[in-house]
Amino acid sequence: METMENILNAVKEGILIVDKEEKITFFNDAYAKFIEHTLKEVKGKPLKEIRPGAMLPEVMKSGKMQEQMYRVENGKEYFANMYPIRENGEVVGGISTVTFLENARFLAEMIGELNEKEAYLDARMKEVNGTRYDFDDIVYGSEVTMHCIEMAKKIAHSDISVLLQGESGCGKELYAQAIHNESERRSYPFIAINCAVLSGNMLESELFGYENGAFTGAQKGGKAGLFEIANKGTLFLDEISEMDYSLQAKLLRALQERKIRRVGGTKEIDIDVRIIGACNVDLEKYIEEKKFRQDLYYRIAAIPLHLVPLRERRGDIAPLLEHHLKKISIQNKRKIGITEAARNILMEYNWPGNVRELENILEYATLMMSGNQIDVEDLPPTIMSEGSSVKMPTLAERVHQYERQQIMSVLEQFGNTLEGKKKAAKALGISLATLYNKIGKGDT
Repeated sequence: METMENILNAVKEGILIVDKEEKITFFNDAYAKFIEHTLKEVKGKPLKEIRPGAMLPEVMKSGKMQEQMYRVENGKEYFANMYPIRENGEVVGGISTVTFLENARFLAEMIGELNEKEAYLDARMKEVNGTRYDFDDIVYGSEVTMHCIEMAKKIAHSDISVLLQGESGCGKELYAQAIHNESERRSYPFIAINCAVLSGNMLESELFGYENGAFTGAQKGGKAGLFEIANKGTLFLDEISEMDYSLQAKLLRALQERKIRRVGGTKEIDIDVRIIGACNVDLEKYIEEKKFRQDLYYRIAAIPLHLVPLRERRGDIAPLLEHHLKKISIQNKRKIGITEAARNILMEYNWPGNVRELENILEYATLMMSGNQIDVEDLPPTIMSEGSSVKMPTLAERVHQYERQQIMSVLEQFGNTLEGKKKAAKALGISLATLYNKIGKGDT
């Protein structure tokens, strides 16, 4: 009993217990401070005698608990929870807990801090795991992409290998990271490797690791491979189509047996890794040409996900332009816009390099522009390729557009009323009639 009292006295909430005759049998130190009485002074006395406004007796009579009741007493704000104590179905007492408002605020602040820390740690975990992207980071406006995201979310909650297929620059790693972060493996590593940049032997040692002295130049003591490092997480094999043909057999065995063996080693190591592969070629054609193993294809392409090129999901172009212009504006610490003529060209362009090309073109244009707006002449010459359906604006058209932009900017200062237009014309050194001609009748 003494241990229980010590425990109850350690909490900040006030706790009161009465017997079936509504007489005080116990309260803790926090409650004693609240009513300004010691337990020794009032133990055995009726609760109503000490606290006439107490509601615990009513709760005992009704047999129904009362929770989160806001009350003010002796200048103190608090929330009370009151419960009848039953024994064999009969009410034999009552218990009341009091949470003082200052403690409630403290708890709320602590919860707020914990939520902030959780968000921070989640972001840090993504960095540590090599991931930055969720499905919320995929910018789109087309139904094609919406359906692709919905499919990818369903895939994320399975544990089957995934093959992402699509042209270069379509966002395959973005989808791979989003699938990982949506999955139950999100708290474990996401490891990515490009299979095209390493030779067969080097890629083998990177994936499977090696033992001490396995080959000339091997790290002393050996080295864990990416399969071991990614254990319980996700291993993203980008450009898996370019993996050495002989190494593909070892990868297949690892996926089938869920075991690996380091280069130069004999011990088998258990692994629990989800594989997401990606390629920008026709793997079935590679199989026909004996460049890729058919049995490995069926293993990694349990769920194939085709990412459509940007030219086939034109509804995504406008939101992508806005998204990346905002990013560039933040990076350059000034608002960067785009003229209607330049926007039209980008909307009509076929984007052979997909989203990656769109980002690069906007960055290039930002460096080339002289003001705060990207114009046609700021776009790279390659975008106006032969056969483009977009007509290059003439010099006269460019001059007219520039003049109109300048006039509209001045009108914003003076207002679009007749008086404002007169002041704008005077400030620009032109007649009111010329101003009307240059902005067009529709803008008056």
